[in-house]
Amino acid sequence: MSWVKIPAVNSRTIVAALFFVTASVVCAQEKAAPSIVEFYNATAGQYQVLAQSGADVAWQVNRFMNEMLRQYSRYFSNWSLKAGARVIVFSNAEDFRAYAAGPTALAHGGVAGYCHLKTDEDGNTFYELVTYEHDNLWQVLAHEGFHQFLGYELGTEVPMWLNEGMAQYFETSYVGNGRLHTGLISKQKLRAAQYLCRTGQSLPVSDLLQMDRATFYGNAQVTYPISWALVYYLMMRDGSSYSNSRFRRYLQDLKFNRDDIASFQRRFGRDSYQWESDFQRYILRLQLPSP
Repeated sequence: MSWVKIPAVNSRTIVAALFFVTASVVCAQEKAAPSIVEFYNATAGQYQVLAQSGADVAWQVNRFMNEMLRQYSRYFSNWSLKAGARVIVFSNAEDFRAYAAGPTALAHGGVAGYCHLKTDEDGNTFYELVTYEHDNLWQVLAHEGFHQFLGYELGTEVPMWLNEGMAQYFETSYVGNGRLHTGLISKQKLRAAQYLCRTGQSLPVSDLLQMDRATFYGNAQVTYPISWALVYYLMMRDGSSYSNSRFRRYLQDLKFNRDDIASFQRRFGRDSYQWESDFQRYILRLQLPSP
């Protein structure tokens, strides 16, 4: 794709946050979004980053996105050639929501960022990740960047629970000594999942597996924590590394376009009652690591 040429503007530094939290719902202002052609353009590697605040933000985000894509590729052994992607970082929530009003109209109402396939005026289709500067920017970028990577890995028809559950699982990852460290537990998500299981407000896994986009986002207070919990359980329950896990074999099934529900039952068990009881017991017993 051909990247947009953008003149430089003023810059400021953003601060990394330790944990991702879902943005609260704020009604979009009745205002036009600023033109992204006025944003600073940092293009290198796989990413074109357009930042409203300027060069410092643009280049920090560009380096972060390229490194996370490299780490995701390494973790999943996917070194295939990947098309370039665009990241747009607004300096404030109001401009972000004005820009996002169209693409997220059918998604959940309060978002801190999103990733979607965009087609430009020349007919080029590419992933566009959009967010704004806030305390949890890096976790949002890791989350939305994983949606992009999963599209490269499995295509566009990824089950909703898997897409959002894996993005939440990997949003707390970090790079140390050149390697991706995963499996960090979000206190907020763990407490929410445990509350839903403890109070009987969770939903059957069989329903979650078949849920469409509109239903999933329409029940976000339940589907998000439970999809995170389900992915965490599948990734961690047998104590094996990802490369030797049944979860990896399940993803490989999906990569070869096999039926996702039939593959799930084959890899994880057909006795749904026993399986779901084990899942809920595992989550209810799960504890945050000692500081």
